[in-house]
Amino acid sequence: MIKFFRKIRYDLIEKSKTSKYFKYAIGEIVLVVIGILIALQINNWNEKRKNENKITTILKEIQKDIEEDIVRSKELFTYYNKRDSIIQLALDNKLTRENYLSANNYEFIYVAMNAFHLKIHNNGYKKLTDNLDNIPEMYQELITPLNEIYIYNKYEIDKFDIRIDKVTDRLIDKLAASKPWYYNIDQNISDDAIHFFLNDSLYKNDLDIYRNASDNLGMHIYSFNQNASSVYRTIAELTGYPKTLPDFIPNHLIEPTPQDLEAIIGNYKMVKFTTLTGEVRPLDEPCTIIAGKHSLELTFVNSNNTIFLYYKSNSELYDEEGTSTLVKNDKNQVVKIISKLDDGEVELIKVE
Repeated sequence: MIKFFRKIRYDLIEKSKTSKYFKYAIGEIVLVVIGILIALQINNWNEKRKNENKITTILKEIQKDIEEDIVRSKELFTYYNKRDSIIQLALDNKLTRENYLSANNYEFIYVAMNAFHLKIHNNGYKKLTDNLDNIPEMYQELITPLNEIYIYNKYEIDKFDIRIDKVTDRLIDKLAASKPWYYNIDQNISDDAIHFFLNDSLYKNDLDIYRNASDNLGMHIYSFNQNASSVYRTIAELTGYPKTLPDFIPNHLIEPTPQDLEAIIGNYKMVKFTTLTGEVRPLDEPCTIIAGKHSLELTFVNSNNTIFLYYKSNSELYDEEGTSTLVKNDKNQVVKIISKLDDGEVELIKVE
C-alpha cells in the first residue's frame, strides 16, 4: 500500500502535475488524520470499557463486603437484645437467687462483661475512593450513600464498639481488684457474689452504662443496615448483578397495590409499649408512614429516625426487628399497627 501511494506521488511530480499533486497530498493528510482520530476514538472506547469493567468489579466487591457485614450484624442484634432484656430485669430488681444458681447462670453473671464486635469491611470502598476520578457518570449516584455508610456509619459503629470494650474492661478490672470471689464465680458462685449482683447499686450503674453503649451501637448498626441494603440494591440495578436479590436484602414479599399503599400511608402516633412481662408503658410519639422507592418508610417525627417496612402479606409487615400486624376497618383502611419486637410489643394508631 505504501509503495502504491509512493508511485502515485512520483508519477504526478514526474509529469509536472503540481496542482493535482498538492490536492492528492492534502487528501492523503486528511486520510491520515481521520485514521488517527478513529484510532484515538477506538482507544478511548477501549479505555472507557476497561475502566467501567474495573469499577463494576469494585462495586461487586463492595456488595460482597456489605453481605458479610449485614449477615454478621443480625447475629449482633440477637446478642445484644438478649443482654438488654437481662439487664432490664436486673435494673427492675426482677432477677432472683435462682437465676444465678441455674445451669445457664453465666448469662446473668457475664451479661456486661463480654461484647460482640462488628468491624465494617471497607476494602471495596477504599478501592473505589482510589479511583474517584475514573468513576463513570452512571455510577456517580452511589458516591454520597457510600460515603454515608463508610464514613459516618462506620465511625459511629467503631466508636461505640470501643466504648463497650472500655465498659467491660473496667467492670472486669474493678471486680478482680475488689471481690475475692471473682476468680471462682465460674465454678462455685458464692452468696456474697449473688448478693452483689442482685443488690449493688454501683454494679447496676455499670449495667446501665453498658446497655446505653450497646443501644447506641445497635442504633447505628441498624442505620448502617438500612443504608447498606439500599446501596446493595442500587448497585444491583446499575450493574445487573445479581439478577435476584439475596435473602439478606429485605424486600416486599408481595407487591403492594396502589390501594394497599393508599390504605396505610399517613400520620400515626405510637401510643404504648407492652413488655414481655405484660407491663404497659404509655407513649406519645408522632410518626408518619410514606411509600418509598422499595419500601414503606416509618419516620418518628421528634427524633427524625426512619425504619424501612416491607409487606409480608396483605395483613403483615416486617423489618429488621420484628413483624407488624395491620388492623383495618370495614373500608379496608389501616387504623392500627401492632409491632412485635424481641423485647415486647408496640402499638401505633392512625390519626387524621
